This record gives sequence, C-alpha cells and structure tokens, in this order.
Amino acid sequence: MNLFRTLSGAALVCLSAAGFTACISAPDYPDEPEIDFKELTVGRNRPGGGNLPVDTLKFALDFKDGDGDLGLSDDDIRNAPFNSNTGGPNNRGYSYNYFIQPFKKNPTSGVFERFVTPLGFVGEYDGRFLRLDGTNTTDAKPAPLRGTLRYKLPISIDGNSQFPGVFNIGDTFRFEISIMDRALHQSNKITTSEVTLGR
Repeated sequence: MNLFRTLSGAALVCLSAAGFTACISAPDYPDEPEIDFKELTVGRNRPGGGNLPVDTLKFALDFKDGDGDLGLSDDDIRNAPFNSNTGGPNNRGYSYNYFIQPFKKNPTSGVFERFVTPLGFVGEYDGRFLRLDGTNTTDAKPAPLRGTLRYKLPISIDGNSQFPGVFNIGDTFRFEISIMDRALHQSNKITTSEVTLGR
C-alpha cells in the first residue's frame, strides 16, 4: 500500500492536511522540491491615527516533493545544521527554508531591478514554514508530497514620492521565490506577478 499526501497550508500560521491511502502507485516526484507560481494577492490595512499603512503580500505556490521532507519545526532549528548562522542560499544559516528576493520596477526604464534599500542593503526576505508532513518528529516515513504553500509578508509603507522611505506608495515589485527541504535541496526559483503598493 502506497501513501501520498496532498496539503494546503498557510506558512507560519496553520497547516491542514488530508492523507490518502489507496491501491495505486505513489506519484514519482524528484526528491528535490519543485514549485510553480500560483498567485500573488494583497491585503490592505489602513489603520490611520498616525500609524503606517500596511500591505500584506499573500504568496501561493504549488509544490511537489518526492520524499516529503519539507518544513522545519521549532525542534529542528535547535539542532545542526539548522542552528547554523552561516550557509544557505543567502549565507544567513539553515533555519530558513523560504526565500524571497524582491525586484523593484524602475519608473523610468520600466525594468525590474534587484531591490536595494536606501541604506544599501540588498532586500532579502528569508522566512520559515513549519513541517508539512504533520509531524514534529524525525521518524516520519518518506512519502511524496504535493499541495499549495501559502505565505504572508506584511510590508509597512513608509512614505510617498515626497517623503521616500524603504517602501513607498506606488512602488511596483515582483518577487523571486524558492524553498528548501530538510536535506538542504533548494527548489527551482519562480517569479511572481507584479504588485503595486498602496493601490
């Protein structure tokens, strides 16, 4: 009897899983995760009263993984190699498994350029999603896994064209995203659709 799993989840918030068993062959996915862009939506929060407006970017990626070793628990990141402060795609350690690189649209040329903050830092938004196999243990049996991974990134809009900040009303972005499994296999990179802040 083979087991394969289909999941839909919200990273850092909650995960729900449905497990299916049947007398069919498990799908033949590679052990390295593969992702496809599904959608990018935005939620807008305008609290007023002197508080900064916030746009929450909501990414949805379809994924599949042959051995289902996706996600990191709180226990995982206490142990090697996930407790390291170096290594990984952006050399910030292996406690991250979700990588977002923003590209900002140049309003003059219309070309998307790797985002650099006004202080000269490259904008890299690394995060973590929890285990997708529904366990917090290391003895889960490998099984193919597929589903939709949902991830939220809140962005405070600091200013406008007269008073520029890090993120401003009217800035247009798209994002390059990848994920990594517990065997430290990084997925392919996908590029999202574009989104304009504050509109």
